[in-house]
Amino acid sequence: MTPAEEKKFHLKRFAGIIIALATVLLVELLFHTSLIPDTIGTNIFQSVERRSLDMLMRFRGVRTNAENVVMIKIDDYTDKQLGWPIPRDQYGAVMTLLSNSGAKAVALDVFLAAKQDVDSTEDALLVQYLSQTQNTYQVIGPFIPSKTEREQVSLRNVDSTAHYVIGKFGVPAPKQHHFPRAPFINDFPFPELANVSTGVGHALLIPDELDGVIRSMPLYIEYADRLYPSLGFALALKALNIKPNQVRFEDTEDGTIVYAGSLVIHTGLWGEVLINYIGKSELFPSVSFYDVLSAAKERNEKFFEQFNGKVCIIGPTIRSIGDYYATPFEESSAGFMTHANVYDMIVTNSFITQAPAWIQFLLLLIITLIVGFVTQTRHMKIGILVLIVVTFLFLTSAIVAFNSAHLWLNMAAPLSALLICFVTTVAYKAATEGRQRKMITSMFGTYVDSNVVRILINNPSLARLGGEKHEITILFTDIKGFSSISEKVSEDVLVKLLNIYFTDMTNVVLANGGAVDKFIGDSIMAFWGAPLPDSDSAYHACVTAVHMQSQLDKLQTQLFKIGGVGIKQRIGVNTGLCIVGNMGSEQKKNYTVTGDPVNLASRLEGVNKQYGTGILISEFTHKKTGKRLVTRMVDRVQVVGKSEPVQIYELIDLANKPLDDKMKYFLDIYDQGLKAYQERRWDEGIAFMEHAMEKVPDDSVCQLYIERMKLYQITPPSDNWSGVFVLQSK
Repeated sequence: MTPAEEKKFHLKRFAGIIIALATVLLVELLFHTSLIPDTIGTNIFQSVERRSLDMLMRFRGVRTNAENVVMIKIDDYTDKQLGWPIPRDQYGAVMTLLSNSGAKAVALDVFLAAKQDVDSTEDALLVQYLSQTQNTYQVIGPFIPSKTEREQVSLRNVDSTAHYVIGKFGVPAPKQHHFPRAPFINDFPFPELANVSTGVGHALLIPDELDGVIRSMPLYIEYADRLYPSLGFALALKALNIKPNQVRFEDTEDGTIVYAGSLVIHTGLWGEVLINYIGKSELFPSVSFYDVLSAAKERNEKFFEQFNGKVCIIGPTIRSIGDYYATPFEESSAGFMTHANVYDMIVTNSFITQAPAWIQFLLLLIITLIVGFVTQTRHMKIGILVLIVVTFLFLTSAIVAFNSAHLWLNMAAPLSALLICFVTTVAYKAATEGRQRKMITSMFGTYVDSNVVRILINNPSLARLGGEKHEITILFTDIKGFSSISEKVSEDVLVKLLNIYFTDMTNVVLANGGAVDKFIGDSIMAFWGAPLPDSDSAYHACVTAVHMQSQLDKLQTQLFKIGGVGIKQRIGVNTGLCIVGNMGSEQKKNYTVTGDPVNLASRLEGVNKQYGTGILISEFTHKKTGKRLVTRMVDRVQVVGKSEPVQIYELIDLANKPLDDKMKYFLDIYDQGLKAYQERRWDEGIAFMEHAMEKVPDDSVCQLYIERMKLYQITPPSDNWSGVFVLQSK
């Protein structure tokens, strides 16, 4: 490495590091500061980060679970049988039946507050039923002020109405904690029901403010200086034989730590725990609420065995009630399913833990530096490869960490940093290396296709003299009667006509993936198959030839308006192995193709004159295109300068365009006439060709064969004649 190259390398390395550090700073600013929330009122970047947690759970699939929860669904069938609202005494009956069947705990996720319009007999029966149990739980609905309401609500006195009913179920709140505070409880059980219940749990579900997904839940809420657990946590404490007053709290800067028996539960800044869903709701065993009543009437003891030792949660699944929420696994899930997930997460100690902030930052810094450094100092392909590898390794690590230890590594921030760093580095390289690209573009852009220029920029070695052998399809065009046209119009008009013609024909070539090699007088040479590989070059060249003729027809009005003349063209197409590359001298180079197939393509363009055709293709091109073209065999000829004969075909149209019945009939009769010619049946051949011309009177190929066969009637060819016609001119 020369001193200049070494200096350039160090500058690139420094630039890559600076870009990486700037990217890390930007990502931290967007994802982990209050800049965005303070600006637009919500943190969209954190929302994206939370969605990465959804992806991790979905990728993991079903989580190992305790398999000791049974969901009692108040479904449409129950609604049909009992109506909504369900008579309250029926709740008591079902909860008592479940409790007496050996259930560890029975929870009702339906608010049963005191109401004047409820039959007092129902309430009395409900209380009478539950007085026989010692493991039933009710839900409460606390009001939690939003961020905009918090200051205003905090000035009010706490409404202690509910406190006198449910206060015995709460535990004294520590002086410092992070749990949300409720100034009042919207819904709570009526006093008599509370007296016969074992406990209560809050049913507070707070959807994400941007996408509405339930990802977390406050473990406790504070109301009137007492803490009340979530319903799922209350059931877990019962299942683990932990009394509510045995739970301890430790306040930290990052949240409140809850100690319950052997459990150590870290909550966030709002006292929340991330919910580690086991999967879709259907994974929880479930029975219909009404089926429980029916089984009791039928004295079906076997039915009730499924509840022994289980936690039962009763909740509505009736769509019209609207108690449905989005979860990481489902767009719509009944609310009481979330409590089941919280319960299972606690009893299986399957809490989601976020990796420490310093580890997340260090990981972000390292992977961003790697991508920034390599992309800036190495070839683009290596940079892309490193980006893919680093991304793959990071994603794999995040997935493995979550699947094996429920450890959540931030994904959105690191992936955003990788993308931003890579794009910025590439943009910087493009700006600083633009001079070299401009130089190559100025050298080659004037006489080769833009695709060639792009490849040369990415592969400068192709600019060397010499070339490689590839299968190429070559197309030549020539303007019919150009000499007479040039005599009829002035030089200025002729130049305008040629410019219009060359521009439109070039556009057709480029639109079909070809490269314009050169303009030779009034001719165009184009090719397919290099420098970009094209396994179907023959077909693409033929499509181009058809489109060129069609485009030229559209130009006639404009050409007549400018010069008072029309332009017709002849086209020749051939396919074969050629040498392709940048050829010429050190002073002047041209990216072109050379070889015998090029000469044949040029000859075929000229052969059109003798047959009166517009497009001729060789047998080599014809074989490559299959049945995708409408063609007719014209002849077996030996062109000037060639010793081997070749079959030539007239390209009539693309096969995807339907032929009319007249043309189909013409081609069929023509083929029979050509076969008669090849078999020396001159009389039949002439008859067929004359019959074909009744359909297409001006067909020059038929006329040529008629004249040729009449000549052979007088002077037959030699006995070893093979049907090859030797052309005497180009």
